[in-house]
Amino acid sequence: MDKAFQNKRVLITGATGLIGSHLAERLVKEGAIVIAVGRSQEKLNKVFEKQLMEPQFSTIVGNIADRFPDGLTDVDYIFHAASPISGTEIKTKPVDTISANIDGTRRCLEFLKCQEKGRMVIFSSATVYGNQYSSDVSYDETSTDKADALNTDNTPYSESKRMIEVISRAYAAQYRVDSVIVRIGYVYGFIDPMPNTAFYEFIGKAARGENITLNNSGMGRRDNIHVDDVVEGILIAAKKGECGEAYNISSNGEMNNFRAIDEIAEIIADSANEISPTFSVRVQIKHMEGERKPGMRLNNAKIKALGWKISVGLEEGIKDVMIKLMNRVG
Repeated sequence: MDKAFQNKRVLITGATGLIGSHLAERLVKEGAIVIAVGRSQEKLNKVFEKQLMEPQFSTIVGNIADRFPDGLTDVDYIFHAASPISGTEIKTKPVDTISANIDGTRRCLEFLKCQEKGRMVIFSSATVYGNQYSSDVSYDETSTDKADALNTDNTPYSESKRMIEVISRAYAAQYRVDSVIVRIGYVYGFIDPMPNTAFYEFIGKAARGENITLNNSGMGRRDNIHVDDVVEGILIAAKKGECGEAYNISSNGEMNNFRAIDEIAEIIADSANEISPTFSVRVQIKHMEGERKPGMRLNNAKIKALGWKISVGLEEGIKDVMIKLMNRVG
């Protein structure tokens, strides 16, 4: 077992989310003293039912965008995972989205500034690269010269993610606050309750033996990555990453992870039918389109240079989620 985090005091915001919950579970196993922050005690209790039995694990109810938890001292690491990911939530609550990213990040950085020690991991996103690609490309960490138009629905999320990178570097330059940036691809993995995204809608339907319906085919491929690989990359960046540097945590298309949501739906349906032979889940597409739209891969050479590698293929990862979900439903 890696002892880098043993007895380290670790604060995780947005701890009940997909990445936050898996990160907390992993750090508890590695002997860290984990403080999980979430907005609902009921959800914290549900997500961390097993971890709450561990003496080095505790929870705090609160919204990091409103205030930093009182009474905390000697925090070695902050992992700021609190941020909406649902397209519906980003569209209907854009101010909350911006606040979670920018205000939450600043409160954490201010804490480390006053504490005069500790490291923060800034959770950025693949969306900082924009959506303006015209061909299948692989973006490295320097390819941030394009951004989405300011009137798009996703701009409150993508622009605030870009801004927290600027803010983190500013705190490093002016106050010597230590932070490292991770730009994460499209993450999937098992979580209960499931987020309100297309992937989890499809996998939920398939787990119940229902058909999956899509409006269109031919959508752009995206850089998908299993949450276990994401957590591994985050921890490596936390331990070895250079202050102020950004690291893509992504598949770069390896192990069949570069797939569009309509292709993912087919894999989900096949997985459900394989696990439950009585099922006959099909993917129904309302409008068939011709040529597939371009997609974007994230170059992962930089995080690989720190010792990371991808380990979970898309079919294997989806099957893992499906089995866990079916066991829960059953």
